[in-house]
Amino acid sequence: MSETERKRKKTTGRKKEDLKKKKRKKIIIIVICIVLAIIAAVAIYFLTRPKEVITEGNYKQIMDDMSDEVQEGYFETYMNTDWTFPDGASETTNAILGNSPNNKKPIRCEVMLADTEEVIFKTDVIPVGAEVPPFKLDVDLDPGTYNAICQVYLLDEEDDGRYTEHSDAGFNVTITVEN
Repeated sequence: MSETERKRKKTTGRKKEDLKKKKRKKIIIIVICIVLAIIAAVAIYFLTRPKEVITEGNYKQIMDDMSDEVQEGYFETYMNTDWTFPDGASETTNAILGNSPNNKKPIRCEVMLADTEEVIFKTDVIPVGAEVPPFKLDVDLDPGTYNAICQVYLLDEEDDGRYTEHSDAGFNVTITVEN
């Protein structure tokens, strides 16, 4: 074999090795991109999925699923769903919101307008068996009827006295501001 042919074979061999390396790099890059896309899709799903809202249609089923002793992660609340306020700055005349004595953990609540998700009322921690006294909204609403969601959070008390959210559920509430 002549010197030229040996050089040509050597060069061709290197080119093949270089092509194989480039092909491996492309495959690795494609696999990494696919994995990142899957991770992003899962993250988007969990961040944008709607929270469970209890309605008249699913209320009985949820209550049937609960036993007399409230299971871990589940909770009971007692509340009415039609709240009236004489005006946007006054206390409610009829709203009831409380933490059932059957619960094992405290709760807290946030009420937000259904269409804008603007938070219009927040409670502090509500101990087991306690009820929120008549309250004013945190936002002065104009007269009218508003669809809202009362999001109730079941809380874990940490060793340092802080509370963390254990689970939550939303309840539809109608708020009427009379004047």
